[in-house]
Amino acid sequence: MSEQLGNEQRNLIVGFDLCDDFSQLSYYNYKTYEPESVCVDLEGSKYLIPTALGVKNYSKDWVFGEEAVSCGKSGTGVLVDDLLNKLKTGENIEIFGTEFDSVSLMEKYLRKCLLLLKKKFPANTILQIIITLKELDEKVVTGLYQALENLGIGKDRGYIQSHSHSYQYYALSQSKELWMNDIGLFDFDEKGLVYSQISINHRTRPYVVRIKEEDFSETLSYAMLEEYKNGENLEYIFGNIANSVLHKQIVSTIYATGLGFEDNWADNILKELCVGRRIFKGQNLYVKGACYAARELAGGSKLSEYLFLSKEMIKSDIFITGYYNGKTADVVLVKAGKPWYEINSNLDVILDDEQEIIIKLKSIISGEIKEYVIRLDGFPQRPGRTTRVGINIKFKDHANGVITLEDKGFGSFYPSSGYIEEVEIVVQ
Repeated sequence: MSEQLGNEQRNLIVGFDLCDDFSQLSYYNYKTYEPESVCVDLEGSKYLIPTALGVKNYSKDWVFGEEAVSCGKSGTGVLVDDLLNKLKTGENIEIFGTEFDSVSLMEKYLRKCLLLLKKKFPANTILQIIITLKELDEKVVTGLYQALENLGIGKDRGYIQSHSHSYQYYALSQSKELWMNDIGLFDFDEKGLVYSQISINHRTRPYVVRIKEEDFSETLSYAMLEEYKNGENLEYIFGNIANSVLHKQIVSTIYATGLGFEDNWADNILKELCVGRRIFKGQNLYVKGACYAARELAGGSKLSEYLFLSKEMIKSDIFITGYYNGKTADVVLVKAGKPWYEINSNLDVILDDEQEIIIKLKSIISGEIKEYVIRLDGFPQRPGRTTRVGINIKFKDHANGVITLEDKGFGSFYPSSGYIEEVEIVVQ
């Protein structure tokens, strides 16, 4: 355990699984060195918080979770749900004559949930929080960061990552014997069944942790839970899927999560899969994975030798070769393992007599280098070393980026011409 974590126990490390229907909250226990889920009832048995707000009719008080759902059902208040989709669409709603935007609604929901921690740890503050989402939509991520900012939690303390990324952190934070080989995950929620498998390349430095996903939602949908109530057909379908994806695969451990596995209909199949493997079933994998990841960001550094490449991560280093202090050097513009939606890299270079800039991409997986040669024919022709070019890199998704080159002139000697060149790049 790092010195920072050991001496900062009044600061909370938090994982938050934010989903369309239910959310969960966890905190890092410094005594057990493990995340613990936060209960929302006095009996200590409920961990799922409905992702919903409510406003009571008479008092106009804001409530959340089960109380909000109850208000809506009983007619004693206004139910506000679908909070993530409201962020995605930018929807505003009116409640009792007052308009609320999607960010302020999410801010209220996060505040209510985080008050559960405040009640449990009244003297503590949040050192690091990671919110994990099933899918990373750019508008949702932007809205969540704004909501956190409104709560006084900047990007230095708050981070957003996908379920698949949290799964990687959870799996590799367990005992090493559980991830000597590949690790499998069956996730069965309202959108259907998805299988994810983690593999680790121990021949690279850092060790590369990759994940592949297979979508079986059309073969095994959430609606089938109601359609095949006896469970026999479900068991048969799931058994075929499981045997298919695991055929000739060396998998040490299998996890099963999602409300679709809440009943015991899949237990017989899971027991059959236990031969030569460990099997775990539960609903807190993502929230605890987010908490483990938050521990790393806070200085835990247990997994610093591993590079996690979930599906939203860039899988290549992007760099340019130039001269610095009389020596040839590579300047990294984008580091592999960074989420595509967070990349906005800028660098200014001064040209010698070149009429081109070469951007290089090095795959972290294969080691292959790909070059993009960008001609500067449209830029003004000036004497040597009096042209400054601004380089910017952004991404549209995990594989497709845009390099923008801008003429920035050279101080008061040569004003900028305003010329801009754009080139699209593809990262494999």
